[in-house]
Amino acid sequence: MKGKTSSHMDGFANPAPETLQTARPFVGRAVVLTLDPLAAESSTLVEDLVFMRRLGVRPIIVHDVTQRALGARLVGHLNRIGGDAVALDGTSASTLVLSTGSDGRSVVRSVNAQLVSLLLEQGYILVFGSEGTSFAGTSAALDATDAARVLAASVHAVRLLFPSERGGIPAGSDGIIDELTSSEALALAREGSLPDEAAHSLAAAAMGVRGGVDAAQLLDLRATHATLVEMLTTRHLGTQVRSQVIVETGPAS
Repeated sequence: MKGKTSSHMDGFANPAPETLQTARPFVGRAVVLTLDPLAAESSTLVEDLVFMRRLGVRPIIVHDVTQRALGARLVGHLNRIGGDAVALDGTSASTLVLSTGSDGRSVVRSVNAQLVSLLLEQGYILVFGSEGTSFAGTSAALDATDAARVLAASVHAVRLLFPSERGGIPAGSDGIIDELTSSEALALAREGSLPDEAAHSLAAAAMGVRGGVDAAQLLDLRATHATLVEMLTTRHLGTQVRSQVIVETGPAS
């Protein structure tokens, strides 16, 4: 957003939940997002995460375990501006216990969300590396999308956000699909028309919703204040997945 600053953004330093009616459903709840190098380019991401926490929202940022430097930079930047960020991964307190699936990929077998919940309750912003512990006690890498999904479900997150270069799921040749039910999202992810990464994120969004997340979104996290738009305006960016799509109707005539 360039030019004039929106009146919704004036309270960034000391946000007051009672004056931000649209943010109330998010206060006290977790927002989980997957961070990749492109999403990390956002000029407002770090400030937005600190704003969330000051508002009472509980951010969890998940990154690929091979991108430790990215996670470390984010933690450092957050802490420099008062964000109280902490780095951890799924090996901490056996948060994620993994096994190897038939396709050779790591599969989450159990989730211990006690440490995550405790840190969130204490006001920390969590920067989570997508790694877990195997049954043999050794560390094992996990896809960041899968890690975000199981973490979001384990803490009953209000939102689960996945980065999308296209800004969501394309609606044919024109625009982006606004909303999908979890059933519609799974069917679309499995039909083979989407790139593998988009299909994987869409399926994870659907399974996250089925696992207890209020809603999941695929959106361009590089956009200005992308993580805050829905909290401040009630309108979401990108493609949102819910258990059922809410259709707004006007007053009866």
